[in-house]
Amino acid sequence: MTAPAQAIQWQRAAIVAVSDTSGQRALTFQYNPETVRRTLEPNTVGGKPGSRSQAVRFAGAPAETLTLDCRFAAWGSADSGDDEVAQDGIGPALAALTLFTYPSSQQVMAAQALLDQGSIQVIPPRAEELLLVFGKRFVLPCEIQGMSITEQLYDAQLTPVLATATLTLRVVTYSDVAESNRDYQRFLTYQQGLENLAQPAYDEGPVLP
Repeated sequence: MTAPAQAIQWQRAAIVAVSDTSGQRALTFQYNPETVRRTLEPNTVGGKPGSRSQAVRFAGAPAETLTLDCRFAAWGSADSGDDEVAQDGIGPALAALTLFTYPSSQQVMAAQALLDQGSIQVIPPRAEELLLVFGKRFVLPCEIQGMSITEQLYDAQLTPVLATATLTLRVVTYSDVAESNRDYQRFLTYQQGLENLAQPAYDEGPVLP
């Protein structure tokens, strides 16, 4: 018997920014992504054509890119009774999503102040660690490679009320960071989860000579 829709506990996907200085910020998607496209490029060496003696070896984890299509609509939040949300439509969500690609204005002003004081070299601000949280399936460290936002509908005040955001994320693997980096263990945990999930799919198959 199928449970009624209102009884289903929905888990929402989110992007979480983690920083040692500013703590944690999470943008929970209003609606879960409609599609997720995964592209994997194996990270191997050897096995070149004409080289019989050189075996193919793994140099690390594959380069993986995720492309997400996310939809935002103002009326999905209007039931909360929050006048500010209703007035700004989906503006706050789009602003939060966009800011994942910016350094903070405080960092920009601090760097400019150092330059004004005559500093010869100013270290660019460090980007926050980003995690794609996709329910129980995975928590993946990632970097935003690209973002396309299509605002599809506005109200009478030209406030966006419907939009689709396409995110291109590069997965950060243990091949990209030092063992002491938190993303090293995060990705290793993700891979171990894949290995456990894959076990029921294997069978003995034919006996090979």
